[in-house]
Amino acid sequence: MPPRRTPRIQVTGRARAGKTTLCRALSLLTAEETGPLDRPGRPNPTLDADLLLYVLPGLADAADRRILATLPTDRTLVALNKADAIGVRWSDAATTAEALTADLGRPVFPVVAALAARTRAGTLDDADLTALRRHRDRPDPPLALSHDLFLTPGLAPDFEARRALLDRWDLFGVSCALTALRHDPGLPAQRLLQILHCASGIDRLHREIHRRYEAVAAGIRD
Repeated sequence: MPPRRTPRIQVTGRARAGKTTLCRALSLLTAEETGPLDRPGRPNPTLDADLLLYVLPGLADAADRRILATLPTDRTLVALNKADAIGVRWSDAATTAEALTADLGRPVFPVVAALAARTRAGTLDDADLTALRRHRDRPDPPLALSHDLFLTPGLAPDFEARRALLDRWDLFGVSCALTALRHDPGLPAQRLLQILHCASGIDRLHREIHRRYEAVAAGIRD
């Protein structure tokens, strides 16, 4: 008897949607990342896996909608990546995802894959915590509104520490960490890292992928 195959997962989407980063964030070590779907003059890759994860780099455009309309609804999940760039708060991204779920007829999950990948691979060290705590109570200007504000040269004599924070955690991660520390200044590093991981929105998508993978695997065994 030939060995049973394992379910195939394909991760697809347009160029610069964040497919590679999302694979790292989800630890999809055996997933097949396709080429971009919007290469002029080149055919789109064949999408025939047991489970398809379509990555949107923000809002869906006409090309995304055309491609998604051809994919099976029962085997396709959509990641609304870079959700931190949608609106001004997480609820804006969640509302957008709900509207897209109804519009596209398949589940859409808002995520910030870059932050999720960082929390999976990195740690908050003492230097990170010191820099964050130094600026947690600074009310004006709101530092986390832009990279330029956070890196204002004359703000404090810790420019390199602030730049290192942005390199490691990006603006969304820094903003979430500052908010958490304002609520609880004594948060230990590991707890703060867990908060940042939750803020990425990755866990809900990870659970759904795992559930569907197990269902496909059970069908193959039967």
